[in-house]
Formats: sequence, structure tokens, C-alpha cells
Amino acid sequence: MTITHLPATFQGSPDVLGEPWLGYIRVSTYKEEQISPELQREAIEQWARRTGRRIIDWVIDLDVSGRHFKRRIVGAIERVEAGEARGIAVWRYSRFGRNRTGNAANLARLEAVGGQLESATEPIDARTAVGELQREMIFAFGNFESNRAGEQWTEAHDHRRSNGLPATGRPRFGYIWHPRRLPDGKGGWILQRERYEPDPELDGVNATLYDRYIAGEGFTKLVRYLNGAGYTTVNGNAWAVSTLARWMDSGFAAGLLRVHAADCPCDGRHCNRYDYIKGAHEPVIATTREAAAEKWRVYLKRRQAAQRMAPRELQGSYTLTGLMRCGRCRGACRIVAFSSKKRRIRKPGYSVRCLKHSHAGETVCKGVWSRRTVVEAAVFEWLAEGAADGIDAVPGEAERPRTPNGAAVRAKRRAKLEADHDQAEAAIARLMVDRAKAPDLYPEETFRVAKAELERDRDRAMEALGELKAEEEEGPTFQDCEPVVVGLLLEWTTLPTQARNAILRQLIRRVVLAPIESDGGDSDKPHYRYEVHPVWEPDPWAEPQEEAAEAVGAPAS
Repeated sequence: MTITHLPATFQGSPDVLGEPWLGYIRVSTYKEEQISPELQREAIEQWARRTGRRIIDWVIDLDVSGRHFKRRIVGAIERVEAGEARGIAVWRYSRFGRNRTGNAANLARLEAVGGQLESATEPIDARTAVGELQREMIFAFGNFESNRAGEQWTEAHDHRRSNGLPATGRPRFGYIWHPRRLPDGKGGWILQRERYEPDPELDGVNATLYDRYIAGEGFTKLVRYLNGAGYTTVNGNAWAVSTLARWMDSGFAAGLLRVHAADCPCDGRHCNRYDYIKGAHEPVIATTREAAAEKWRVYLKRRQAAQRMAPRELQGSYTLTGLMRCGRCRGACRIVAFSSKKRRIRKPGYSVRCLKHSHAGETVCKGVWSRRTVVEAAVFEWLAEGAADGIDAVPGEAERPRTPNGAAVRAKRRAKLEADHDQAEAAIARLMVDRAKAPDLYPEETFRVAKAELERDRDRAMEALGELKAEEEEGPTFQDCEPVVVGLLLEWTTLPTQARNAILRQLIRRVVLAPIESDGGDSDKPHYRYEVHPVWEPDPWAEPQEEAAEAVGAPAS
């Protein structure tokens, strides 16, 4: 009986205990590659006994793709670099990774310190030229299989999105999910049209979340509201801030699907550039798609503004929190308390000061100072002057013709244009199918004219949608904001401070404390004018800061 010859790398060490090796197990996210951890472990242990190696520890990655190296395998490589182990043993080379660049870089890192990578089921001596070629071919085929699977998943996701469905089918908060197939109880399946329908038991919950966030509440308070009311995630877990923010940012409750931006050059991983497309499901944050689209636009605007703010400014502790700016340096202003140890008094939120002056001193900015109540009174007076006509026309007084709200008009127009575009696309598809089935009924000239007419309708709708988008990007008009201004003034004394602050953020860009030159009087106190920059007017600070700084008046003495 002859003993099968094994390559040198598969022969045992003269060390009685055997060379120390690390065993690495990875279970892929792809179902066809989900080899059980037990099977991989058994194969590696058999390899260790056969070759006289000793597995000192196991490194396990469960449900992790091999297309990247943000895995525990990197920690195993570091342990080999530290001299803790001789090498890493895997069930197959594909377990190490399926990314060509990552495989080459990390394998070179392992071998640079004398470490080795061995496969328990692929006996290859990688120290020889032929063995190295074989291993590289195995890695290349693994990379190919990964790319092929990725392309198939991409096609499947695109197909689902073209039907108005999310890329992955699973339950969504506020909806009842009807999956594509259901078990029939006899070992088979019942097929149906996959769809999402509003859940009557959660009716109004998503709308409340968006309304309260737009009104100024943060995710922390919304999470407390959900958990306090007994609402859980679709997995039955308690809500967390990150979970709720991710859900609301997805736009699903607004009838939208979030997809990776088509013009983004990256591969889609770890990228935050998204586009939103229309889904087949109905929105649950408003009763109509037009109202849902408008609420979604306001939500996105507040989210973008919140991301630019300091955490302390998000809660809106005062009416003008996060809105006041210094007219000298254009930096933010802070609201500070007045305190006197001698008089034993402390008044929170007493005054407004330049933040840069407080932190860096007069050499950077001479600063501004004013009582908070004076600034708030100036803003209220500005609102009252700008909305005087609107207040005169509130119900109960002399009515005058009102111009329709521009945002609502644009939302209705957008919905009609999108419907026209979809209708033209569907008509073109039907025409193509009918001609393919019965070409004799559609002469070439007739078909060409009909197709060209439908394409013109589609292109016309697309062009109008582009113009509407450009119009929306220009910003709101006073007609859009006038109802909000009127309502704010009427409820100024009854609204909570947080709500006033949230509404003002929608109306004004900033309130500037601009110093006025001294008139030579006896008073040495500086004087200020309070400039309000509304969103419906061109931003006076849009020009470069160096040029605008010259336009600011000289500091008051």
C-alpha cells in the first residue's frame, strides 16, 4: 500500500504540538454560498490533524460578504504579523475573500511576515510557480462568481423598482406587506401580486411623526413618543434614534423609493447620494400624493438645515435659536444668561452675543451685544409689517381675493405632469407590443407617426418637469409663505417656543445684528439695526464674504 504524497506545505511540523494556526470561517450573504460553519470547521480540523498543525483559535464571520475586507479576517492577519500564529487556514480560498484587489493586498501583507494561507479542501503548494498560478486562478474565479451574482442581484433590484417595489421585499412600518408567494399548507406555494397596503392599525402614526418633526421636535422626542405609546419596529424591537431617522429619511411613507443616484461614479457602497422615485404604494403621511410630496419637501428642507446646525441649536430653546448672526464677522451669535453674584440673581437667555468674539476676543471680532427680547420684538414687528394685508383678510374681517398658495399649485402641477409622462410611456409600450403581435395592422408610416407623437408628449412632460424643478430650486415666494406668516402672528403668544422657532426657520435665513456708526453723541454704547433676511428674497450674503465685509458699516465706537 502506497501513501499518497502531500506537498511540503501540507506535511506536519517536527514540533510535537504542531505549528500554531488560526482557523477562519466565513458564511456568505448569498444563499448558494451559505456553507454551514460546522462543515467548514470540521474540514479545517481534519486538515490540521492530517498535516500536524494546531488550531489555536477560531475567527468567525457570519452572514458577511467576501466583497470587502471590513471583516474579522483583518484581525487574524494582524495576529499573524504579531507572531501569534504561523498562518490562516480556510475551508476554501473563496472564504478568504472575493475581491481581486483586496485579496492581493491582504495576501501580500500576510506573506510579507512569512505567514501562509492554506485551504483545507484545495491542496495547493503556493510556494511553487504552478501552485501560485492555481491559487490565483481560484481567486479569479471567485471574483468572477461574486461579480456575476452581484449583476444578477442588480438586475433583480432594477426589475422590482421598475414595478414600483423596493429592492428588497420585507415589512415596512405603517404598511401591510403582501409578498409574492405564500405557502398553501400543502408543501406548495400560492402566487400573488406583491404590494404594500396602509395598515389601518397604524393609521396616522407616520403622518404624526413627520408633522411633529417639521414643527421642530427632534428624533429623540419622537422615539420617546413611539416607545411610550407601545409602537415597535417591524422586527418587534424598541425604536432608537438611528432607526427612526433611517426610516423617515427613506421616504417610503411618502410614497417614494430611495435609490442610489444614477450619476454617482461610485459602486454604491457606503455612499449617501440618493434619488427618490415614485413607488407603487400609497403615501401614509398625507391623504393625497400632492400633499405628501409637499410635506416631504418641507421635511427634507428641515433635515438639511438640521444637519448644518450645532446640536444645541436643534431644540430651539428660544424663539430665535440658531437664526441670529453677527453683522461684523457674519458668525453665529449665542444666547447667554445674565448673572450677578453680588445681587444673587441669574437670568437665563438674557442677551445675544457674537460667538466668535466670546471665544477668540476683540482681535478677531469686536462683537455685538443686545438683549434677546429686543431682537425678538424687532422680528415680530418685521413680520407684522410684512403680513399686514394678510392679517386684514383673516376670516371674520373684510375678505379680499387671495392668491393660491404657490407650493400647493406646483405640487398639483407636478403630479399632473408625472401622470402625463407615465401615460405616454405606457402608450409607447402598448404600441410596440401591439405592432410586434400584429405587424400587418400597423403600416410603417402610421407606426412611425404614432410613435413620434407619443414621444413628443412624453418629452414635453419631461421638459415641463425640468422647468418646474428649476422653479422650485429658486426658492419660495412671499405668496407661498404669507399664510404661514399670518398664522404665526395670530398664534405668536400661544405657540410653544419650539414651534415658533421651527416656523421661523422656514421663513427667514437669518437675523443680523448690524452695528450702526456712532453719531457723535455722548453715549458710548453701540447701536444696532436688526436686519431680517427672508427666504423669498435674494440672499444678500450670497456674494463672497470679503466683498460683503466692506459693505458692512464701520464698527460703532
